[in-house]
Amino acid sequence: MPLTTSATAEEFADLVNAPVIQRRWVTVATGGHVGGVFWHTRKPALVLLHDAGSSARAWDEVLLALDRPAVALDLPGHGRSSRRGRGDYRPRRLAAALEETVRSFAPGGVPVVGLGYGALAAIALKAKFPHSAGRLVLVDALPGALSPGLRLWPTPSPVFAGREEAATWLDGRGAADAARTAELETEQAADGTWAWRHHLGSLPPDAPTVLDDETLWQQLASLPAPLLIRTDGGPLDTASVARFGADVPDGEIVTIEATPSALADTLRPLTH
Repeated sequence: MPLTTSATAEEFADLVNAPVIQRRWVTVATGGHVGGVFWHTRKPALVLLHDAGSSARAWDEVLLALDRPAVALDLPGHGRSSRRGRGDYRPRRLAAALEETVRSFAPGGVPVVGLGYGALAAIALKAKFPHSAGRLVLVDALPGALSPGLRLWPTPSPVFAGREEAATWLDGRGAADAARTAELETEQAADGTWAWRHHLGSLPPDAPTVLDDETLWQQLASLPAPLLIRTDGGPLDTASVARFGADVPDGEIVTIEATPSALADTLRPLTH
């Protein structure tokens, strides 16, 4: 699903009636800091979590179309958020840091929207801290159904001579929008080489490498009114969607076109 745009968040400032876009960080008790990209100046009405190997910037085009106050987070080990020395990024292990971040950035229990791996982190967050997060919204992801990001990561990744080489490497692994991902998610080292901003391409040898968590189904089934948004032609198979319908009695399923504007239209009613 093409959730990014050819314009960067900073370039949106050149648009007519462009939203105010700011980065902020919070230091969390589990160690390091978690960052977020804020859209508009009022209190966020949504919190958004990205897929594995991505960052808050994955939501740019959706949030531009949405035109509502929101904050997209960089998950731990991604974007501008701190890496974890042990490299443990299992969804359940992210819950405490995300709760502290959500409580700081968007208090009051606003809806939390998770894409791919971020959806698994959102389930863990809502299950462990039910009052810190509002309605749970899952986009193209369910426990045990590998998201596009998790199909790529974690994996040992080489360093690259430039971003074009990184894009070619990603493209060879079947990544969607490889050039855009390489542009946003790589950084240059002092020796001139380029590597991923996120930690998943260079995890320590003893770090957990299975980031999916099918046991989150039990938590998901107990949550109030979770919303599953699936896109036409998206990664979710019919068996996973059928299981959601059967095992999550309070859940709702919506199918939309795989466009940022369609997702924005579906999210907009949640911001009132």
